[in-house]
Amino acid sequence: MERRQFTKLALLGGALAPLLSACQTLAKENVKTPPLTKAEAETASKKAHAELMAVKDGGFKMMGEEHIAMLLYPGFTALDLVGPHYLFSSMMGAKIYLLTTGDDLAPITCGEGLTFVPTHTASDCPKALDILFVPGGANGTLEAMKNPAIIDLIAQKAAFAKYITSVCTGSLLLGKAGLLKGKKATSHWVTLDLLAEFGAIPTRQRVVWDGNVVTGGGVTAGIDFGLEIVAALRGKLYAEALQLQGEYDPAPPFNAGAPDKAPAFVRDTLQGMFAPLVENFRRAIKPS
Repeated sequence: MERRQFTKLALLGGALAPLLSACQTLAKENVKTPPLTKAEAETASKKAHAELMAVKDGGFKMMGEEHIAMLLYPGFTALDLVGPHYLFSSMMGAKIYLLTTGDDLAPITCGEGLTFVPTHTASDCPKALDILFVPGGANGTLEAMKNPAIIDLIAQKAAFAKYITSVCTGSLLLGKAGLLKGKKATSHWVTLDLLAEFGAIPTRQRVVWDGNVVTGGGVTAGIDFGLEIVAALRGKLYAEALQLQGEYDPAPPFNAGAPDKAPAFVRDTLQGMFAPLVENFRRAIKPS
């Protein structure tokens, strides 16, 4: 079964949100439940669905019709896009537009070599958006910063978007489009300080909100970012259900996921490796 269909059935059937508290109670009591028969499963599903629809949480919203444009450009980082996409596309009723800056739907290769097929061109994408999302990357993002067509498209779509968002160095593209002036924003730790060149306020956090601008840190922060967006659109309960569905319960084997936690040698070596890229980004921000 295709994942989004599973999500719809699971939420409608109550296999996620309404049973969450019950599952937590069973876990605390260390109770093992026997397998259900088909009839018992259907009964449980209907009961859970009724409980879900009776939820009084004012922020909870089962169905929606959000329009979410996610920009594709050559060389973007796949996980910047895929993490948030998993969560956005799991929202029942949401419409995702994988947006290309080209005139056709030719496949686009990301920085890691995976190929993505856009679903819409700029002219096919709705003018009014709930979310405009821009992923980051390395050299691909650098080239995108130098491409007026990409920057203009971001600025045009942002003008009619409820939320203007990015993950990792995607915030550099938002800055280049003039969308971060006076705004708190974050980026990959290597490029964070560059945001000041756009008049932004660099902020070292996993996810940063400033008005309708929402930026996520480097790469894996896209999942945290996506969950916060889902909670804003559909409520905390819905976001918790998707977090559980994705079994997002990080337990990294090493405590080296941030520059202030990683061994100094690892941090300094990576910073040195990225130094030429950072300098090229700086030149692209303020071309001579």
